[in-house]
Amino acid sequence: MDSLEYLEISNGKSFDKAIVFIHGWKGNKNSFESLSSILSIDNANWFFPQGPYKLDSKGKKYSWSYQHDNGSWEYKEPIFLLKNFLNDNILSKVDSKSVFFIGFSQGATVCYDFILQLDYPWGGVFPVAGFTRYFEGDFKINKNQIKTPIIIGHGKSDQVVPILSSDKIYEYLRKNKFNVSYEKFNGGHKISINYLKKIHNIIDG
Repeated sequence: MDSLEYLEISNGKSFDKAIVFIHGWKGNKNSFESLSSILSIDNANWFFPQGPYKLDSKGKKYSWSYQHDNGSWEYKEPIFLLKNFLNDNILSKVDSKSVFFIGFSQGATVCYDFILQLDYPWGGVFPVAGFTRYFEGDFKINKNQIKTPIIIGHGKSDQVVPILSSDKIYEYLRKNKFNVSYEKFNGGHKISINYLKKIHNIIDG
């Protein structure tokens, strides 16, 4: 695979903000396209990249990683493809401080383990119901992200990804003086309306 498939939703004008939504396991580029209408950000284009690994014969379920026979997980290829996607479609058009990321579940893991590891200072990174694949002590965020607004979201009764994972990540970021806040909301493995309102204020501010 040379490049990622993606959906772009344009405001019909030139844009000075880019919002990138990274879907979770078994999602696709269309999974959360309704967010572009729900949040309705002026002068922003939405980008919905699709994970490179197909999980079903119908081509409706995708993943950002897969497990090798030896038990390890593949991350080098998706990170390479995502980096090229960002450079070709977004960072060549807008400043990194005008780029915002929303990641859900596995997409939140991509935010933690790739997006926040890059040198670019982003406009905001918003991981929901995610985890990091790094063991405690190995999880480190690029210091260039020290001022990047990070809002972690997680449902209190999430049975898919335990909320403890977000608790630990929040404590690490807080102790290391990152610009982080944490929204715990009622419900399970989802994105809450109140959480969306909070990130709307950051993006549209």
